[in-house]
Amino acid sequence: MTLIRWANECPWQCSPSTQSLPELAITRGAYPTETKESIERYLVALTNENERVQSVLLFALLCILESISYTSKDGQYLRWDVRAKRRTGAKKFIKGQIIDFSQALKNKIEEILIDMGYADQLIAVPCDEKNISHIRLLPGSCLDILPSLPEYHYNVIITSPPYCNRYDYTRTYALELALLGVTEQHLLSLRQQMLSCTVENRVKDLLTISPHWKYALEVVEKQAVLQRILQYLELQREQGLLNNTGIPRMVTGYFQEMACVIYECAKKLKTGAFLMMVNDNVRYAGASISVDLILSSFAEELGFIVEEILVLPNGKGNSSQQMGEHGRDPLRKCVYIWRKR
Repeated sequence: MTLIRWANECPWQCSPSTQSLPELAITRGAYPTETKESIERYLVALTNENERVQSVLLFALLCILESISYTSKDGQYLRWDVRAKRRTGAKKFIKGQIIDFSQALKNKIEEILIDMGYADQLIAVPCDEKNISHIRLLPGSCLDILPSLPEYHYNVIITSPPYCNRYDYTRTYALELALLGVTEQHLLSLRQQMLSCTVENRVKDLLTISPHWKYALEVVEKQAVLQRILQYLELQREQGLLNNTGIPRMVTGYFQEMACVIYECAKKLKTGAFLMMVNDNVRYAGASISVDLILSSFAEELGFIVEEILVLPNGKGNSSQQMGEHGRDPLRKCVYIWRKR
């Protein structure tokens, strides 16, 4: 099997380095020089395989990028090890061991082989073709894709949307996006297309995307608790008490867009089908926002029965800044279970 050969022989080590590693401004210098050259040789070597093998090998590479780099994913951004040749924050960060490229790649390929059913020293185990699932990946924003899907068609929707926590996933996953060929301009576009969850998101014209979302937006306007929170955040902004003036806009956009998503999910599910969602509550300027209760109230207005809100045992902590100014207030991290009426 080709993947077993890659795990055992590491053919990229003999490959020429004739392809430059794609980079973005925020990823430049992310790897030790030797590692960067190994990635470039690997990208050349995998082109000798068929399309299916190339996909698996590229996936394996995507899985290890953080472990072989100077960076570490940390919420809103990438933290940079002090060994990187670029300026870092005021606090010195040392991520520990940066794993050797070949070892990391071999380990990941072997892990994939075991998941595929090739265990016992990677000896092939027969696979039942009838049990192979067919997965379809749809690239793009859920706000664009959901309206195009068939109605009353699906048995279940399971999702973990972005949280209302200011995390910019285009920065957190910059290494992966760069490797996939995302350009600087495309990165900026992605940041605006994704569900609003960062202060850099601009207001979306949701009714232009779908005029059917008018009712969902009216549900948002009628949610009394949310509107009180938005008024409070706006007042804090006017008084200069927020650490970023974009927070009220982000929170407003987040709940408007989530209401539209819930509306579309209700249309796509069969009667009695379930929508299951993982999400976090958040806190801004001392105000705890019960995302679980607010979104569940949307769901009840938009076609669901709230069966359960399961609270995970380890509550989410506050940021150090929030705790310093407003005290410690553990926030709920929940799984919502809603059933289509």
